[in-house]
Amino acid sequence: MTLYRQLLITTLILFFLLFVSAYSVQFSSTRNYLAQQQEFMVINTATSLGLALTPYLENEDQLGAESVINAMFDGGYYRKVELNLLAGNMTITRENIAPPRGVPAWFSELGLFEGGHHQAVLTSGWMQLGQLYVEGHTGHAYFQLWQGMSRLLAWFSISFALVWVALVMALRHLLKPLHDIELQARDIEQHHFGKTIALPATRELKQVVQAINHMSGKLEAQFEEQADEAERLRKRAFLDHTSGLGNRAWLTAQSQSWLDDDRGGALVMVSATVLNWLYKEEGFEARDQMLRVIGKHLRQLCRDFGEHVLARISLTEFAVLISEPDPALLKQLGDAINRRIAELVKDPGDERELSVVGIVLVQPGDDISRLLTRADHALNRARINETGVVVDAHQQRERLGRLQWKARLEEVLDSNGFELSTQAVMNFSGERCHDEVFVSIRNNDIAYGADHFLPVAEQFGLGERLDLHVIACVLRILESRPELKLAVNVTRQSCHQEGFWRKLSQILERYEPVRDRLLLELPESAFALGWERLISPLAGLKVDWGVDHFGRHFDLLVHLGKLRPVYVKLDHGYTSQVQHPDYNDAFLAAVCRAAHSMGALTIASRVETGEQVERLKTLHVDAYQGFVSPPGRLL
Repeated sequence: MTLYRQLLITTLILFFLLFVSAYSVQFSSTRNYLAQQQEFMVINTATSLGLALTPYLENEDQLGAESVINAMFDGGYYRKVELNLLAGNMTITRENIAPPRGVPAWFSELGLFEGGHHQAVLTSGWMQLGQLYVEGHTGHAYFQLWQGMSRLLAWFSISFALVWVALVMALRHLLKPLHDIELQARDIEQHHFGKTIALPATRELKQVVQAINHMSGKLEAQFEEQADEAERLRKRAFLDHTSGLGNRAWLTAQSQSWLDDDRGGALVMVSATVLNWLYKEEGFEARDQMLRVIGKHLRQLCRDFGEHVLARISLTEFAVLISEPDPALLKQLGDAINRRIAELVKDPGDERELSVVGIVLVQPGDDISRLLTRADHALNRARINETGVVVDAHQQRERLGRLQWKARLEEVLDSNGFELSTQAVMNFSGERCHDEVFVSIRNNDIAYGADHFLPVAEQFGLGERLDLHVIACVLRILESRPELKLAVNVTRQSCHQEGFWRKLSQILERYEPVRDRLLLELPESAFALGWERLISPLAGLKVDWGVDHFGRHFDLLVHLGKLRPVYVKLDHGYTSQVQHPDYNDAFLAAVCRAAHSMGALTIASRVETGEQVERLKTLHVDAYQGFVSPPGRLL
């Protein structure tokens, strides 16, 4: 029970006992007063009636005596008046046995009043004339007591209710700092920092609030320091500081994840020969400035082609792993790169070769060395033939064209023909954290993974429909299988569409009992395009979520505390080499510490052997996922 309720109940009980005590004292005193009043009235009545009857009894006027008794009986509250005439051996009796009026029967049956009675002997000198008996009626006393105590009880009840309301308001006001401290403590427990509590007027609470605010600020600063440390380590290892792009080590690490995921696409190699003659004519400062500008334009051009990895691999060469497999579109990208670099030159009439582009498609079994060699050959052909761009489209890996995939995807969406499988995310204690859902399409008895049709879905604007369809399907499965907790991947295209979040919210409302067992997994590239726009939609859904391929984009780690995901899935490029003897785990450790500081789990992906599991266990990773736990069919 909360302190607020304890104080409220205790205070109300004390007030109730006070009211009951006061009411009991008032009830007892009123009852005694009415009983005494009735006793005095009976004595006075018997005395006055005896004086009035004596003359009639002396004259033996029975009718007169009876008239006096009737007048007295009718004018007062008496239960019985009886006169025994000694001379005539006669009795005159008047009785009123009616129950009290205006009083509940149960109240009059409590026996609170005896009525009072008095007996007197009427004499004339030394001679006894008669015996008079007067007994009061309790009805009037019950009526007076009932009316008085009812009004008092009503006032006490109203007063108690007013005290209750006033006490609730007062306690809420006085205990508000404690409530704020409780909320702040919960936020700190969940690794949410930065919010300060207003200082209360109460001295003791003021000191506590100051301590809480100071602790929250220090924890926030500590998290930011850890995030900055991780970013410094990553930039030191993977950033080309002149261009602001990744370096060759960055391309190698990222390509490992890219090729292992069998995502296809192409490798684009750009040779900016303009940098050589710019260095000869204007010096290294002009060259470095041009490097930065070219890097900026390459980022802008590649961003429109979806998921990509961009790096500077030598003095004048850049390489881009891109998810686009269409040779025609790749040729357009190469032309756009050459055109954009040419526009940066001051002399538009300069006929020197400014840049050339070589592009090769990723084939099954490729590694980064083979890709770079093939791309370098394409680059040389472009330079020798003076064509500007060469696309080596030999042995394309796609069996279906874009329009065929579009038609097939729309057909499967209409017929709900997806095949769903799951792969477990396990912690190092052997417990299952959750399962990730994988979507595939079967065509001609071959199951094609999402990497085959996701580029088509994003190109033709089907990403939102695909995501909503899969999420609704998974929610229906969760209704029938309460033991499951499933994570669903969301496309980058959907993340930045307001309509998607609105429709998703409507779907989740229909499945409110099971939505707490749904996890959304967003690609890190979606946050790289504007993480601020995703905070509000994610907070409004009231659904846990995580970040996939975490670590591919620079500078996102420092914003992790504002994003507050439940988990981050580390990019395979950082964990694939953990078994190598010369592996440097400093950056991985820094990322994990930063994630832990804000309450997020860290998950290693594509773990295939028990040896990898044992090695990851010695690092700061919380859980793992991969073919060490093979996928299972869900639907």
